[in-house]
Amino acid sequence: MNFFDEMAGVWDRTSHPDAGQIDHILSVVHLSPGETVLDVGTGTGVMIPYIRRRVGPYTPIVAVDSSEKMLREASLRYAGEGVHFIHADVERDRLAGHFDAILLYSVFPHFRYPVDTIARLVTDNLRCGGRLLIAHTQGRQHLNQIHERLLSRVFSRKLLPVDEQAEAFSRVGLTVSSFGETDEYYYILLQRVGVGRELSVAVAEAIYG
Repeated sequence: MNFFDEMAGVWDRTSHPDAGQIDHILSVVHLSPGETVLDVGTGTGVMIPYIRRRVGPYTPIVAVDSSEKMLREASLRYAGEGVHFIHADVERDRLAGHFDAILLYSVFPHFRYPVDTIARLVTDNLRCGGRLLIAHTQGRQHLNQIHERLLSRVFSRKLLPVDEQAEAFSRVGLTVSSFGETDEYYYILLQRVGVGRELSVAVAEAIYG
């Protein structure tokens, strides 16, 4: 069974993210009322109430996860609250729609092709001027230790030092607005500044040569 499917029923009893840290991390995105948000790797919907407070009660939120059982937990919890849930693997499946912000909370280490996946989300799903946030509310070394213990159960990569990961994005033509890490958080904020095919071609050439 998929690790996250297996853990879906007990996830919220074993994972206790710090609300203050989430608020701090989300502050770098500067979400405004009415902005559309794609929550990638939503899990049980941890980020949904934080997003909702910032975009307002009527703006649709799209939440995606590759774990069907995690998505079911989230959809039961937030039924009737204007969230559209999609069962998809963003590394394999193309998503429809363009968004003002894309959030990836506690999901990035599980990507097999991290730079390619982020580049495709930016070029396919982010509006010009939109922001994409990769974020964790734990430090890199702590997360790497956790993921190393779980390697036999779920795929994960070690997080790179944040400046090295930011540089990897910059090398393929993506714009990194800010980044930072401490023992309590890790984040990279990207912004789409190019438009349409021009950006897509530039990024594809940088990745695939």
